[in-house]
Amino acid sequence: MELVRYDDRDYLRWSEGFAFRRRQERQRSGKKRIEPAALSVISAAAEFGVRSILSRHFHLGERRILRYQDPEHGDQLRGRSRFRELDAVAFSGEKATAVFEFKLSGLGSASAVSKAAKQLRSAAEMIRQGYGQTPKVAVVLIHAGEGHPDLGKPGGRYGVRRISIEKVRLDHLPDQPIPCFIFSMKEAIDEARRIGHEVDHELERRAAREGKHGLSRAKRLTLPSIPIGELFAAVSWMARGLVQAVGTVARKVTRRRAVHRHPHPHYRRRRRGRGHHRR
Repeated sequence: MELVRYDDRDYLRWSEGFAFRRRQERQRSGKKRIEPAALSVISAAAEFGVRSILSRHFHLGERRILRYQDPEHGDQLRGRSRFRELDAVAFSGEKATAVFEFKLSGLGSASAVSKAAKQLRSAAEMIRQGYGQTPKVAVVLIHAGEGHPDLGKPGGRYGVRRISIEKVRLDHLPDQPIPCFIFSMKEAIDEARRIGHEVDHELERRAAREGKHGLSRAKRLTLPSIPIGELFAAVSWMARGLVQAVGTVARKVTRRRAVHRHPHPHYRRRRRGRGHHRR
């Protein structure tokens, strides 16, 4: 395992192959490419902005791509490498001292930071195996909603707690609960514009609406209107069919089996003993 730069030749080749396989899979399945939500489109610019803010407080390096081999899939035998992108890595000399995971979220903040915490623990363990040192970890939440985000319960291995970036040193970051730095989407986008990234203002407004109301309310669906007379007729027809079906089932269940009677009610069959022989 090793950390490589974002422009590593093997990583770029792997990324192109991954994108090509995704396109082929979409063509085979006949799925059409869905237009991404505004939050997804604007997230790249927001990450550039947050990375710039973090660089004022920590020494971020260019090597933030994990290259590793998975022995369970025989990568070591085939000499095959896998890659995993980290959002930001702080260094002290050549040592990776902290790993940051970004999450842009509006309504589902608690689930987003919980997922980020699990990814961070996994990445820190991989770096420990490669370099013999476990780096600090921290979640960075880019909050696109309103009010205070819900971070869930701070307890447990994957619990997080909000911490101010202005009052913390890298070597003083707590191991548990995982520290969480929170920036508003406006802060991130303003910083991205300051360092030279162009962000469309209409796209920013759409993303703000999606963060406030959720993606399900970003585009309203218009349902066809049904006349009230046709609606009542349909309900009546369905109710009549249901009553008939219930009656049919009830008759089948409660129907008694007919008792078999002999045509001569006073006839009694004579018992035959062992010594009786037919003539």
